[in-house]
Amino acid sequence: MKRSTVFAAVAAILVALFAVTGVLAQTPNLRQELRTAITHAGFAANGQAVNYVRTHLGHTLNCLQGPSGAQFNRAIGHVCQGQGNGILADLKSVPAGRAFELVARSAESLAIAGIRSSQIDEMKHAAGGVAALLDVIAAGLR
Repeated sequence: MKRSTVFAAVAAILVALFAVTGVLAQTPNLRQELRTAITHAGFAANGQAVNYVRTHLGHTLNCLQGPSGAQFNRAIGHVCQGQGNGILADLKSVPAGRAFELVARSAESLAIAGIRSSQIDEMKHAAGGVAALLDVIAAGLR
């Protein structure tokens, strides 16, 4: 085998290796996003003040939608920052994730309804429902 052919083959392998490494480095941590969102939905479900419940339910919604989401609220903070692009977007990058998109959209709708409510009991029950829906996704992706 010619020396130039060997160098070309090694170069191609290195390029492929760097490409794969780059892809893996960009893969969102969907499990961590889910854990964070479930934790904040739990905070909301157990809260005692409307603002506290609304804030943590908003954190959960931010984790679901990611920064490009229509209801993403930058003012309350993004507790899932650095973990991915939002659960809804990241489910599409996981082969088994597509099966859970409807469940995630239901969690999103329930979170929005809870945030919009002015009744703390409704908000807390919505948050508990969101946590349960996200638990279904987390259990299904194990």
